[in-house]
Amino acid sequence: MRSVTLFSLLSLGICLLASPLSMAQDEVSADAPAPKAEKKKKQPDSPVVKAVKKMKKVKGRLNAKADYYIYLFSASWCGPCCKEMPEIVEQHKKMKKDGRVDIILMGKDDTPADVKSFIKQFNMKFYAVMASDKDATKVPGFTNPSGIPFCIVVDRYGRTIAQSHPAGIIPNWESYTIDKGVPEPPAEDKE
Repeated sequence: MRSVTLFSLLSLGICLLASPLSMAQDEVSADAPAPKAEKKKKQPDSPVVKAVKKMKKVKGRLNAKADYYIYLFSASWCGPCCKEMPEIVEQHKKMKKDGRVDIILMGKDDTPADVKSFIKQFNMKFYAVMASDKDATKVPGFTNPSGIPFCIVVDRYGRTIAQSHPAGIIPNWESYTIDKGVPEPPAEDKE
């Protein structure tokens, strides 16, 4: 009888040992890599980015994947521009973190060297071009304002969302941009 009991215990032990192994194998197959998700459809190049890149760059790096752009018309000789700039620079840091909004400085100074000096003075990390560039009028949504500082908010397709003094736009940039969601392409661009 003792041999039967020992045999039964050994059999039971083998069954118990085998059971977790088969469960582990089931878990492995359940954790097998899922089929690859469909690749996100690539957005067409932004007309804003295409046009701005045809302008002579003064300084900076442009976020070509942004959904919205804020054209900031400003100059070093403009007292109100200098007064607003620290707040604009702080808000731009938040925009860069988010990644869906970027500022493009449309420099109203006389020379690119003056714009570079202005950028250095306030440690701006904006993409900067000269508002007087011959290709500026080809930038979608571009309008040369009569006074500065001035902002124009556009979506990636160049459709104007808002335009005003930076004090009215910059502190509320999310409501003019990301709160609106991803902009739909114009009807003629849709497939």
